[in-house]
Amino acid sequence: MKLIVFGLNHRTAPLEVRESWALSREESRQTLQHLSRCSFPTPAVSGNEIPNEHLVLSTCNRTEFYGHIPRSFSPSGERVDQQDAPNKVELYAHFYRQFYREVERNLGGDKEALDPEHFYVHLQDEALEHLFRLASGLDSMILGESQILQQIKGAFALAQDAQTAGKFFNRLFPAALRTAKRVRSVTAISEGAITPGQAALKLAREVLGDLSARSILVIGSGKIATTTARSFRDENLEQYFVINRTEERARDLVEKIGAGKPLPWDRLQETLAEVDLVISSTGAVEPVVKKSMLVEIQKERQARPLVVVDLAIPRDFDPSVREIPQVHLFNIDDLNRVIQDNVAGRHTHIPFAEDIIREEMETFQRRMTFLQVDPVLRHMVERFEQIRLGELQAYISQFPPEYHPVLKQLTSSLVKKLLHFPIEKLKSLRDLRGLDSKEVTFLKHLFLTDV
Repeated sequence: MKLIVFGLNHRTAPLEVRESWALSREESRQTLQHLSRCSFPTPAVSGNEIPNEHLVLSTCNRTEFYGHIPRSFSPSGERVDQQDAPNKVELYAHFYRQFYREVERNLGGDKEALDPEHFYVHLQDEALEHLFRLASGLDSMILGESQILQQIKGAFALAQDAQTAGKFFNRLFPAALRTAKRVRSVTAISEGAITPGQAALKLAREVLGDLSARSILVIGSGKIATTTARSFRDENLEQYFVINRTEERARDLVEKIGAGKPLPWDRLQETLAEVDLVISSTGAVEPVVKKSMLVEIQKERQARPLVVVDLAIPRDFDPSVREIPQVHLFNIDDLNRVIQDNVAGRHTHIPFAEDIIREEMETFQRRMTFLQVDPVLRHMVERFEQIRLGELQAYISQFPPEYHPVLKQLTSSLVKKLLHFPIEKLKSLRDLRGLDSKEVTFLKHLFLTDV
C-alpha cells in the first residue's frame, strides 16, 4: 500500500482554477462514495484484503485528495505488478476530475483546470511530511494559521462517516493533529496574526475611510461570513443588513453577530443599491451577482464607491465586476495578502517547527509497523489453530466421546495461553517503540509461508 496526496493550492493554482476544484461538504461526501466504489486492485496478506482509504480536504486555499491505495494502482487504469505504478500528475488530475462529473459540477474550462502545472502529487514519506506540515500551519498561505486544524478535523470526520477511513487513516490524521498542537504549543508560530475580519476592515477603510455612517450587507450565513461580519459590528455602521436564501438563517446570523436586519433573498438587488460595503460567502456554485446586474445597480447608486469582499469559493461575484467604475472587489487571496504582511515575525519559528515535525514523523513511522505486524500475528494464531485441530483430529478418537468437548476446550485454552505472552510482547513493542524493518522481515520469514 502507498500513501498519496494529490491536490492544488494557493501556491500552485490561481483562484479561478482552485474554485473549479472546490467541493462542498456534500460534494466531498459524494466523491468519497464514488471513490469507495472505484475499482482498485486489492492486495491481501495471508488471505485478508487490505481496504483502500480515502479523504477529501477542500478549503478556500486548497483541494486535496488523500489515498491509502495499492502500490500497483495507476491512475491511467493500468495495473502494474510488484512495483510502484507511474505517478504522473496529469494522470491523477484526470483520474480525480472524473468524480466532479459524478457530483454534477459545472466543470467550466477544463483545459486550464487540468494544466499539470497547477497540481502536485506526494507519495509515502513526502505525503506524510506534507500532511504534518499542513496541519502545523507551515503550508498555509498565512503561516501558522489555526483554521486548517478544524478543516482537517472536519474532513477526517467526514471520511469516517463515509466509512472511507480505516486502520491507517484512523492513526494518520490524529497523529497529524497531535503534531500540529505540539508545534503551536512549543513555538510561537501562531502568534501575532490578524483575523480575516480585521483584514477585510483594513481593505474597506483604505477605500471608504471612516466606516461610521456607512452601510453594510452580509450575503450568506456560513462560518467565514459570520466571523468576518463580527469584525464590523463595532464600527458604528449606520445600517447593517443580512441576506440569505433562507430567511431563518439570516435571522440566526443576526443573533450570532448581535447586529443587523435580516432580509429576504428577493431584496438582494435593491439592497446592493443602498449599501457601501458587501461581505459575501454563500455556498453557490455559480456567481450570484453577474456583471450586467451590478452595472445597472451602479447606475442607481450614481457610481458611489462600493467595496465587495467576496470570501466564497467558488466566488459569489463575477470577477469581471471589478471592471465597473468605483466597484472595488476583493477576494480571499487579497485578504490573505493583508494577513501575510502581519506575520513576518513567525518565520523565525519555522526551523523549530520542522524539528518537531521530523520527530513526530519518525515516531509515527515506527508505530505504523502494525500494518505489517498485524497480518503476521493473525497468521501465527491461524497456524497454531490449524496445528491444534490437526492433532486433535488425529488423537480424539482414542478418547471416549464424552471427553471430546473437554479435550477441545483444553487444547484451545492451551494454545491461547502459549501464544498470549509472545503476542502481547510483540504488540507492546509495536505500539511503544515500533519494530524496525529487519525485525518485521524476521517475523515474516518465521511465520508467513508465502514470504
